[in-house]
Amino acid sequence: MKRIFIFLVLSCFLFASCKKSGFEAPEEKPLITSDLTGIDVKEGMTLVGIVTNSETGLPMEGVVVSDGYTSTVTDVKGVYQLVRNKDARFVFCSIPANCEVEVKNSLPEFYGDIYTFYDIFRKDFKLKLLSGGVENRFTLICLADPQVKTMTDYSRCESETMVDIRQEAEKHSVCYGVTLGDVVFDTPDMMGPMKRLIAYGPVKFFYTIGNHDHYQEKSNDAEARANFETNFGPTNYSINRGSAHIVVMDNIIYTGKQEYSTGFSDAQINWLKSDLNYVSKDKLIILCVHIPLRNQSAVSRLADIYGALKPYKEVHVMSGHTHYHQNFIMTDPSIYEHIHGAACGTWWTGTVNGDGAPNGYGVYEIEGNHIKNWYYKATNYPKEYQARMYAPYTFGDIAGYVIANVWNADPEWKVELYENGVKTGDMQQFTDYDKCAYQYFKSLGKAEPDTPDGTTTWYRRPDHLYRLKPVDPSSSLTIRMTDRFGNVYTQAKITTLYDELKQY
Repeated sequence: MKRIFIFLVLSCFLFASCKKSGFEAPEEKPLITSDLTGIDVKEGMTLVGIVTNSETGLPMEGVVVSDGYTSTVTDVKGVYQLVRNKDARFVFCSIPANCEVEVKNSLPEFYGDIYTFYDIFRKDFKLKLLSGGVENRFTLICLADPQVKTMTDYSRCESETMVDIRQEAEKHSVCYGVTLGDVVFDTPDMMGPMKRLIAYGPVKFFYTIGNHDHYQEKSNDAEARANFETNFGPTNYSINRGSAHIVVMDNIIYTGKQEYSTGFSDAQINWLKSDLNYVSKDKLIILCVHIPLRNQSAVSRLADIYGALKPYKEVHVMSGHTHYHQNFIMTDPSIYEHIHGAACGTWWTGTVNGDGAPNGYGVYEIEGNHIKNWYYKATNYPKEYQARMYAPYTFGDIAGYVIANVWNADPEWKVELYENGVKTGDMQQFTDYDKCAYQYFKSLGKAEPDTPDGTTTWYRRPDHLYRLKPVDPSSSLTIRMTDRFGNVYTQAKITTLYDELKQY
């Protein structure tokens, strides 16, 4: 009994001491917050702010705000409130269609860093209304894989790709841009210069992360993409232009040292659903990713992505990564994927991609909730340059044919052969290597695909080749191409030497 009494006395003394020193009272810890003036914070909310008109100071209702994990919308007072995810690095607003895309420090100003040492963090946004109202017509430029590694690459990107894009943008009244990943080639130090280069000019660019934009020395996905985020901002976000809702997502599951798979996480699926919850089903949806989705079995959680997109009237996927150009059309759900040839072609060695398509980028003319026209713009060539012709053809088992490499073709295109101005017939689609591209890569010492050390990284077999035997091979030959929109292109020049793929 004596021992019990002493224990109880000591316990009471220790309890009193702990309570007096504060060790027993975590509830007395002061709440650390940003200035919450003007916001009646609801219980449990940890990320808040007010969205206002930058010119009038009035609150803006109905603006979607997100931390990249979940989304909400501002109330009549312009207030948004979220429970921020513990892994969230940014908070951003999905720029409304009636607001300008304002640029600061070479980047669109639609997001801010979250300071995690606050229990409740506040980030306000000020948006400027478009003077002319919603842009019912605008052009979107999609730039895949600049993939700059050296200053020589940078110089070519500057003097060729970006000069061409600026000249193309001048032909369109309203123009925006989105990169489709691999801004750099495993060279984090090049991100700053590339950001300034791409931002210099009339096109306001948004960014998608690529596998080569990840930091190679990290084996954790979040750490590997951190440098990209520091330079370019969020990797999962959305914006609105006209009647189009543009979604950008990171579809690279990175495990380090160029080891990665393709797909989406549960958190990304949940975010996409929360984002689309505020988008009416009559909107045009444009999903931008780096790695193509067409190889469906290799893309984790793709069914969930397609399920979220299926209710929408028109859906397009913009991707890159492959260094060849391809159009891929799904029927269920109805989705058109545009896999873009690389701006750098085959890694700045010449002016050609693995499929024979020239270095270039995609141009999409959007009207209302529909893409009314698109084309692949070959760098340093006129818009009308949409095919290369080979004749007489002596490559492989199709000697005697006239061959057309029509890089942006899809099943709706019509490709015809004319001899001395008279139609010979419709050219038939087939799959094979591009003659000059094959010879060019071979001249570079690249092992051919069917050899023991062969590679398909360079040599590609495109599905946009067309052929027909001429009646008179000595006649004046012209290829006439009509795309799905009724645009007519012609090619009368015969390419015979792979030297033409080395430079413009």
